[in-house]
Amino acid sequence: MYLSKKKNWSLFSLLLILFISQSQAQFVDCEQRKLNAKKKSESLNPGLGKEVFSKKNLLIFGGVLGSAFLLDELAKDGMTHNQNGFFDGITDISNEFGEKKYLAPATLATWAIAIAIDDERLATTAMNSAKALICGAVLTESTKFIAGRSRPDMNRGSMYFDAFNGKSNNTKSFPSGHAFVAWSVFTPFAQEYSKWIYVIPAGVSIARVYRNRHWFSDVILGGGIGYFAGLYFHKRKNQKVIFNGSGVVIKF
Repeated sequence: MYLSKKKNWSLFSLLLILFISQSQAQFVDCEQRKLNAKKKSESLNPGLGKEVFSKKNLLIFGGVLGSAFLLDELAKDGMTHNQNGFFDGITDISNEFGEKKYLAPATLATWAIAIAIDDERLATTAMNSAKALICGAVLTESTKFIAGRSRPDMNRGSMYFDAFNGKSNNTKSFPSGHAFVAWSVFTPFAQEYSKWIYVIPAGVSIARVYRNRHWFSDVILGGGIGYFAGLYFHKRKNQKVIFNGSGVVIKF
């Protein structure tokens, strides 16, 4: 009888140990899954590109750009024939917010100050602006060279393109570099802090057409490149770009 009870208790103990072991294993597995999910969320989200550069967004932007081409001459005439001292002064100021020689160091300085005062939100936003500026600049400058479009103040018409001859400043109209710089730098700040910040790059775009330095379609494309670049990096924030297989992890 005693041996039977002892065997029963032994069997019960074994079953209890097995149950506890399985429970612990399931708990560890659950925690590991949570940890993997967290790591995955911090890695590059392949869906972000599809979200920002979705078919819908690209179709809308393509339609706006196409319409802008049709309005180039009309926009030029409307702006140049309605200039006055008041708007001259405003556009002179607005134009400076698209100068990369000012915006690039200002963005870097903002990031450095944010690091110094331990403002992670500001530092991240400034860094996203810098990323958008650097990446978008490659596409903008390449397109300028390939298109070779004459500026409106050269009086050659809105459809004067000299392919692969965008070497001089007078044939670098398409797209607008000022519009690109302004929209790429200020979009992350507008998304993070206030949509009213978009007034700044919008003012730059208007100023470029008003000053007869760009066609309407120039600022639409330049602004579009800057906006989408800024929006993309804002949404990714500090995600990691992971190259599977090589073990290399690069944060950008």
